Amino acid sequence: MAMKTKKQLKDVFGGISSMWYQSTELDLSSLTGIEITPEYDVPVKVDTIELEQGDPSIEHYKVIGLPGDWITSSEAGDIDLSFRVPTKHNDILKLAYGEDAVKDITGATVDDVEYNGTALTLVDKQVEGTFILVNANKTKLMILANTTLWAKPVIDSDAKGVFALDFNGTIESDGTTPDILFLEKAPENSGPSTEG
Repeated sequence: MAMKTKKQLKDVFGGISSMWYQSTELDLSSLTGIEITPEYDVPVKVDTIELEQGDPSIEHYKVIGLPGDWITSSEAGDIDLSFRVPTKHNDILKLAYGEDAVKDITGATVDDVEYNGTALTLVDKQVEGTFILVNANKTKLMILANTTLWAKPVIDSDAKGVFALDFNGTIESDGTTPDILFLEKAPENSGPSTEG
């Protein structure tokens, strides 16, 4: 077999323009006919999406009289996923903390001025579901399955005090079902055949 060139091996996913979210995990028991139904186009701050797997921890087992390893084993590194979402929209607060943690406030008065708004209880809630990264022209998707994250509130000093939620977590890989899917838009049909 001839060696493949760098040009032949170029198959890049980049230029993320959106992060979509659906609350249900994908059914990946079969890799055909996968149903993806995003519920939110999450407003993620530029340059905050990070996905990285740590280095494996390598165990070296040595015996007397030999300079090298007798046997080597390893454990995969932890997977870290994080991003910042600068919004206090009720749907995102409920995504982060649950339905019961978000309540409406009406008729609050400060110096004879009436205010309405939202009350948030900071509970410890796992955010599970599927995140879909979308390239600029929506022809390529990178899907993160088996995700588990937690949210924390922050005041983003980069943006002069914007309230945001930081999501931090991992991909809980079981080593059997896919965790990351790369999809490309299928070519559009050119119509029915006119050959007779």
